[in-house]
Amino acid sequence: MTSSLCLLLLVPTLAAADTPPVGTLTIHDGVLYRDGKPFRAFGLNVRDLADDVLDKGAAAKESFDTIALLGEKKVPFIRFWASYFDNRKKFLADPDRYWKNMDLLIDACEKAHVGLAPTLFWDSWNVPWTFGEYCKDWGDPTSQTRAFMERYTKEFVERYRGRSAIWFYEFSNENNLAWDLPNAMEFLKGHQDARNVAHWEVGRDSIAAFGRAVRALDPWRPLSSGCSQPRGCQWHLANFKAPGSPWETDTPEQTAIAAGWTAPDPVDLLCIHSYMPHLKYDGAKTRAEIAQYSAIAKSLGRPLYVGEWGVLDGDGKLDATFDDQLYMAHARDFCQVLYENKVPLCCWWDFSPKGWGYGMGAADLVHKRFNWVLDMLAEYNAKIAAE
Repeated sequence: MTSSLCLLLLVPTLAAADTPPVGTLTIHDGVLYRDGKPFRAFGLNVRDLADDVLDKGAAAKESFDTIALLGEKKVPFIRFWASYFDNRKKFLADPDRYWKNMDLLIDACEKAHVGLAPTLFWDSWNVPWTFGEYCKDWGDPTSQTRAFMERYTKEFVERYRGRSAIWFYEFSNENNLAWDLPNAMEFLKGHQDARNVAHWEVGRDSIAAFGRAVRALDPWRPLSSGCSQPRGCQWHLANFKAPGSPWETDTPEQTAIAAGWTAPDPVDLLCIHSYMPHLKYDGAKTRAEIAQYSAIAKSLGRPLYVGEWGVLDGDGKLDATFDDQLYMAHARDFCQVLYENKVPLCCWWDFSPKGWGYGMGAADLVHKRFNWVLDMLAEYNAKIAAE
């Protein structure tokens, strides 16, 4: 065997191929495709799926039972945090054990035919503190923060880019909601330093740096920032000059500009998180918001990804007056809105293996009160498949 032939065999097919592997999601001209056909799907957040797996390995019964159940219910993909607080510490303390256990999660999802949308740096603004740095250091290519991002991203993508379970990659969770807040110090307990105030340029640049790190290794799969839709005053927060109010409501044009900050090249999905109130649910308002962001996504040349959606009042707590049937009607109407607008990717919030965060709309293996959500998602995925 010649040395050149040996080299060809060692290079991953994904990086060398002119066409993506079968089943891989791709984006062309602002449209999401799978195997050459436009694609849409309703998925599910299972944010803490990896926690027990990374702790206990094969003994993480609830996590593996969750994966099996979601496979049986034909949930096509799930979003979860891969590197978050204690999970990040596990990686830094023992990378070999971390990857061995993450392999178990990936294997189980492939066996169950459940795709994955991993969020690699869920709490991105906290990452610098792990290294004694500041939030501003996300903007410094020579910082330890950026070095960690590039290391972890490289190891994750190189390890799993050939696995069918990986649908797309996501940077963080709601990175943009911290941008340019005049009252930021109130939320920085223990880290009250002006260098920890998040600014939109640094946020945008960190998202783009993540996108470049992934794209250097995986040319196909979509990229998401994980951002929410902009605050109603996001543009004014970023451009505030006294006198005046930083909380002034943005115009629709300014909202579109602020949304564009969350999807810098090469990030090719526009991600938003959308929640509607339960008791004051307004179908017209729901339709207007999703139509607005569908139009913004189109103008940016990016498919819309509603990475979190749900119907929620306050902290989501339940009481004796809670009307399950009314709640179900509101949730189904929201689902219908997303379907009618042909939103390519949507992830309901939320499912927890151990019932953590139980409240409005939270499906789980413990209470099971909201597990009808799984059937609702299956119903709408079947409607899409039948089109």
